[in-house]
Amino acid sequence: MATAADAAVPLRVKERCGYLDWGKYRHCDGGTGSHVMLDVQDIWGTIYHYCVGPGVTDLQPVIRWRLTGAWWNGGVGCDPGYYGPA
Repeated sequence: MATAADAAVPLRVKERCGYLDWGKYRHCDGGTGSHVMLDVQDIWGTIYHYCVGPGVTDLQPVIRWRLTGAWWNGGVGCDPGYYGPA
């Protein structure tokens, strides 16, 4: 059941950050405009590097096999895009 407090919270605050399944990742940057480097894993366990900016990024188009996860690896300040296998 939604409460009055829930109604006052902007939708973007309630949205989940991180890996969203089906090859999508939401980077919640708090309005800083930061870019971060991710480790992205496919079904075979291969790790790839992908830099994302704020919002939702579809990681799947450049990686052949189905993705099973993605997480921030500590890198910041990169240019958004695919960086290849780790």
